[in-house]
Amino acid sequence: MACYKYLGSKNFSSDSLIRFEKRKRDISIIFPTYNEERNVGRLIQALKSELEGENFEIIVVDDDSKDKTPQLMDDNAGERVIALHRFGKRGIFSAFLDGIKISNGEYIVIMDADFSHPPKLIKEFLKYKGDYDIVSGSRFLKGAGIEAPFFRKYGTTLLNKVCNFIMGIKVKDATGGFHLIRKSKFEELKFKYSTIWGEFDLELFYRAVKKGFKIKEVPFVYKFRLEGHSKSENLLKYAYVYVKRAIQLRFFS
Repeated sequence: MACYKYLGSKNFSSDSLIRFEKRKRDISIIFPTYNEERNVGRLIQALKSELEGENFEIIVVDDDSKDKTPQLMDDNAGERVIALHRFGKRGIFSAFLDGIKISNGEYIVIMDADFSHPPKLIKEFLKYKGDYDIVSGSRFLKGAGIEAPFFRKYGTTLLNKVCNFIMGIKVKDATGGFHLIRKSKFEELKFKYSTIWGEFDLELFYRAVKKGFKIKEVPFVYKFRLEGHSKSENLLKYAYVYVKRAIQLRFFS
């Protein structure tokens, strides 16, 4: 059974996500963490700086990190920052889902904790929020790019093209994991498949396209993580999982 501890404008512990305090926000920025002590505090401060003047909240969802991440989350928790600690539960997509459950924003932003997704791009996302259901960071538009080792860079590019071809959708970047979404629209999407890594992105876009959601892509430069754990050692398995998901969506959903 999963357990949760919540720190925000008040302290709270429970095995349920039902009773969270509600405060109306325009934007909820959600990012999962696991052993991100070098990034979590810096990212919170960067988001606060970039979003000054906006009605926002930051939700950090941690999967029982073994370094100083939990302490740093709690140190930063307050009116604008919610620290959600999960025990006995793992997974990036389930972390996003738990963050979304307690979010107060009309719009949600999901992103990574390691600065591969630049906080400053959120301001660009906000320019389009009234006209689109999803605003997404794209590594494959003019002015965008990937700063990563050769094999990682071109492997990612090829994998994205293959998955898009299998699914039959025209989104340029369906595997980037950096999006602003109207919360009510996200709740319309019914996810069928469990996830290992970030392949939930494929299902998000596939189902959004099938529902006729309006999608806007915004270019950004992805900077590959240089510190901490990465999936580089599992690239073949990573590709297999993504291609399998694309096939499932196209032919079995």
